[in-house]
Amino acid sequence: MRRPYHLSLVVVFTGALFAFSLQHSSGSSFVINEQSTSGLGTAYAGGAAQAEDPSALFFNPASIVLLDYGAAQVDVTGLWLNGQFSNSGSRYNLPGTPFNGLRLNGGDGGNIPADKVLPNFYLSQPIFRNTPFGDLTVGVGLSFPYGLETDYAPGWVGRYMALRTKLTTIDIQPTIAYRIFNRLSVGVSLDIQYASERDSNAIDFGLLANAEALAPFEQTVGARLAAELTALGVPPAIIQQRVAQTVGTIQQAYARAGFVPQGRDGISEFNADGWDLGFSVGAIFEYLKTGQIPFLQDGRIGVSFRSAMLHNLRGSVQFSNVPALTAPGAPVQFPDPALFQDTFFNQNASLSLNLPEIYHFSIFQQMGERFAVMGDIAWTRWSELSAVTLTFSNPAIPAQHSVFNYRDELRYSIGFEWYATKALTFRLGFSYDRTPVRNALFNNPSIPDADRYLLGAGFRWSLTRNVDLDFGYMHIFEDDAKINFTDSNGHNLRGNAVLWGNLLSAALTVKWGGPKEAPAPVEPSGKSPVGFGK
Repeated sequence: MRRPYHLSLVVVFTGALFAFSLQHSSGSSFVINEQSTSGLGTAYAGGAAQAEDPSALFFNPASIVLLDYGAAQVDVTGLWLNGQFSNSGSRYNLPGTPFNGLRLNGGDGGNIPADKVLPNFYLSQPIFRNTPFGDLTVGVGLSFPYGLETDYAPGWVGRYMALRTKLTTIDIQPTIAYRIFNRLSVGVSLDIQYASERDSNAIDFGLLANAEALAPFEQTVGARLAAELTALGVPPAIIQQRVAQTVGTIQQAYARAGFVPQGRDGISEFNADGWDLGFSVGAIFEYLKTGQIPFLQDGRIGVSFRSAMLHNLRGSVQFSNVPALTAPGAPVQFPDPALFQDTFFNQNASLSLNLPEIYHFSIFQQMGERFAVMGDIAWTRWSELSAVTLTFSNPAIPAQHSVFNYRDELRYSIGFEWYATKALTFRLGFSYDRTPVRNALFNNPSIPDADRYLLGAGFRWSLTRNVDLDFGYMHIFEDDAKINFTDSNGHNLRGNAVLWGNLLSAALTVKWGGPKEAPAPVEPSGKSPVGFGK
């Protein structure tokens, strides 16, 4: 049974809407990890166990209580990203129709990702130290935890799935951290998050007109003409010929008017935003203190959890180039020429967006006075992003549910620090980030994704006792993103997306106060060891 028009016409533009947006950077899919210049230099290794500066609160809210001074940090990260799509046989996948196997026209789309500059701000302040109640620190962070922007050329081969896709999130993170018995630190943050979404894609009105409007119209005209000629006693052979001629003339007229697949493209654009609340919690256990073992100094294990965010983004959908179903020269005109305009009119819409929860497991170990090694495992629950729902204000249009079918995935990182002098620290790190995309059938061109390999390096230069400068660089290597994605209207995009990029980050940290006083020793212990450890 043929679907009603209002059910089948709308799904054409939902392909880009559910594949919301990354500055396609160094987190799997659209996670952004560029919240810390010092973390960039070690490829995010040890993020939940680090206590380098106040930016550590993003990865573990407990970390700031290990800072024995107040601090404010501003950092800026530039993302220079590159991506190219290569078409390899994109076509219509519409079995049982005359359009099945028809080639999709268009170019490769140009450079896919957009370059970006991301700022972050962090502040931490100790409240009390060395009291019977432990240590207490408060802080706040302003960062961008998720995001994406992909921007294709207007006439590219996958235009019906994606033209421009952009997600921006801003996270305000008030934090409190508490240190117990000088060994165990715990922290909690409230995540106040703003999200905005913008998506656009082309609409294949030529395909829709044939599949959902003109085909049944031509059948109706043919049946009506046959009935009229039969009533007049016209011989069957002549009836068949007259019907074929009339229907053929109608088809030719509408084809000349552009109502063929890829002949009458329109544009849809969705804009929405909203706020949501979440939280982060974390703990750090200092299993080793300086001086306990001659060769080893500070050793820490950190764990953290960032909650999921369920955004309900409210905004509007706007349409352009929506055609009237008319054709000059057709012996019979379609009876409802405003069918598309009556369906694709500007209206309010909302999008449900479930951003996944993230777990971090980290270790930091200083070895001697000059070196430290750190490791990290981050687990993102991408399977929570099972579907995205788009709802329209027009009750005649049903809600659209788009399936991601993502799988939970891990990122592994290892990093090193070398304390060359008390004023100069060098960093190096490597990270392997697995994609949550299961296979090419689910690799949507709005966010083409593949496994990534991240190589980071950086350094810290302490200009004075109270001012630090950090610099970090990262290169992103990525496997080819194989795409064999079919949208709800049978556009089958086939090809490879090759993605890579460079990131450069700088941070300024201003500190005040000083290290806390060490508790009085129970017994004389001689001169304390002096090192370059952080």
